[in-house]
Amino acid sequence: MKRLFIELRRRRVFRTAALYIVGAWLVLQVADVVFPALDIPERAVRYVLLGAVLGFPAVLVFGWLFDVGADGISRTQAAGPGEAAASLPLRRIDYVVLVALLAVAAAIVYNMVGRVVEEPTQARERGGDGPPMVAVLPFTAASLEGESGFFATGVHDDLLTQLAQLESIRVISRTSVLEYKDTILNIREIGEQLGADVILEGGVQSAGDRIRINAQLIDAYDDDHLWAQTYDRELTAANIFEVQTEIARAISKAMHTTLTPQDVTQLAIIPTENMAAYREYRRAVEIRDTERVWKNEGYMQALERAIELDPTFTRAMADLVGHLTFTNFFHQEDTESIPRAEEVLEQIRKLAPDSADHLLAKFFYSYYTLKDYPQAYAIIQQAERLSPSDTRILGVKTWIQRRLGDFEGRVKVVKKLMQLDPRNSQHVGNLSWNLFLMHRYDEAQSVVDATEFEGYTLDALRDMLKLREHRDISRLVTDLEATYDKYPADVRPMAIWETRIGNRDFEGAEQLLGELDTDESDLGVYISDQTAARIITYWFLGYEDRLSEILPAARAFLERSRKPDGDFMNMGTYSMIALVAAAEGKTEEAEEYMQRYLHEARQDMTNYSNFAAETCQVLGMAGAAQAVVDCLREALSKPSNVYPFLEPFLPYYDSIRDEPAFVELLAEIS
Repeated sequence: MKRLFIELRRRRVFRTAALYIVGAWLVLQVADVVFPALDIPERAVRYVLLGAVLGFPAVLVFGWLFDVGADGISRTQAAGPGEAAASLPLRRIDYVVLVALLAVAAAIVYNMVGRVVEEPTQARERGGDGPPMVAVLPFTAASLEGESGFFATGVHDDLLTQLAQLESIRVISRTSVLEYKDTILNIREIGEQLGADVILEGGVQSAGDRIRINAQLIDAYDDDHLWAQTYDRELTAANIFEVQTEIARAISKAMHTTLTPQDVTQLAIIPTENMAAYREYRRAVEIRDTERVWKNEGYMQALERAIELDPTFTRAMADLVGHLTFTNFFHQEDTESIPRAEEVLEQIRKLAPDSADHLLAKFFYSYYTLKDYPQAYAIIQQAERLSPSDTRILGVKTWIQRRLGDFEGRVKVVKKLMQLDPRNSQHVGNLSWNLFLMHRYDEAQSVVDATEFEGYTLDALRDMLKLREHRDISRLVTDLEATYDKYPADVRPMAIWETRIGNRDFEGAEQLLGELDTDESDLGVYISDQTAARIITYWFLGYEDRLSEILPAARAFLERSRKPDGDFMNMGTYSMIALVAAAEGKTEEAEEYMQRYLHEARQDMTNYSNFAAETCQVLGMAGAAQAVVDCLREALSKPSNVYPFLEPFLPYYDSIRDEPAFVELLAEIS
């Protein structure tokens, strides 16, 4: 072994290795700085590292066989016996150099392995726990002419629906990816903002009876292209859906995930093979995405035409059931919508009883028509298992959880929605207000502090959170009015009215009401918000003459919705007639009606949490001190819009402020 080291030294192999390592290190340093500036994928640096390591043995062999000198490159001659014996023996410094070279080489190898292993780990962490996260950017249209744009939108939406059904991957929602249409951000920046592991880009070109769809999958961390494909097909609905299925399979393969049996079943479903029906359905979706569909007859007509053209199109049927049942949620006198919804629901059951479409349609019917929330919850859980990344299903799940009083479960689902729909500020607002209603104010503060989003909902919540510190209602009003001025399009006039009443600016509240147009009830069974606001404002101002005009008319209007058995048609009517009774000075009647309302409201925690404060306020106007205390205590023990740093200090309770029970409650709160 010693003779080998001596020969390595004589042939200058150590010197050659040292020069190579120093040179490779310099090249790597330059690449690490220059490649990002030239927008070259960072993975390319790893390839340079790999080349350097693989080249090292070749350099050692070259150093052994050849000698580089003034005369050029020549073959190194083997040492004779006398020459070898005369060679200088190895010194301690030679061993030090050898060890140093090995250490430098090991450092380079470690650096390379670190890059290879570390980067995918970071990408997985960005997607969070669970299956890999895919973001599908809006597909581009190859031409502004023809129907390329129409099909680009359709293919993109349908592909998102397809991917949302898979268990093996997760997909970012349409809402969050739409803002990246025509973006100037690079893939890594988009991936960072969306928390995605991979990005899918694509384009569509249609011409005559042909359609071309191209797609490419890109690693969201290092900009590497993982897969690309162009599909040139005859323009048929079946081909469009089949291409989407092939893309979904390719994504799964590129990400090294295994399609579950459920995934395979879902991918085999072709919603419709009728192109005319597909076009009508896409028109309905366009209306749904841009307008309030329950007031747009064109939406329902487009769905009906799609079903007429393809009587097996269950996806369109499910949406139609949702529309018909939602429009009937309040208008229970409608005698046509529900029979039609039941007819379509039965069609879906016969065609696809185990499908996500059938489950979604059953959910709509159970939720909106039967108002059987436990049953609706059981159905939507089944639907979620079939479409785990479908944000619409998760969204309606949160509705039921709130009605059932499962606010803790709602927090978990909203956090999942924030992962799947990270650019939608609505979820941040929902989470924040949900925590606020649960009286978990510190957690709500943490959420709003952490978010980059701004908007009316979040800014109003920030104003309320400030009140916890300064406890000055007039300052709260100033903050809220600044928020209202900042987002005038999002502000309800009644919100401004509420701030003026809360600040005891009753004249200002009256002035605001005088500036508003007359507002009739949308539902025909309640008095309007403006009418209720006028009753309260006139009561605070002591306008007996105006109250004598408005109260009998309001009572007569509400009595119209009383059923033959004496009950009112809608639960909310009890609270409104209680308000009328309180303004008339009829304390016992107001308390009786409000207790009836509370009994019904407790069965639906959405109503209770939203209107608990208004309930206590009416009891305060009625002067029912003990009922007020009981109302506030209950509301503070449950998720509700009664906040201990605001509600008891409002003017509704001025008439009972010296009552012993109320004084005791204030002491407890403080």
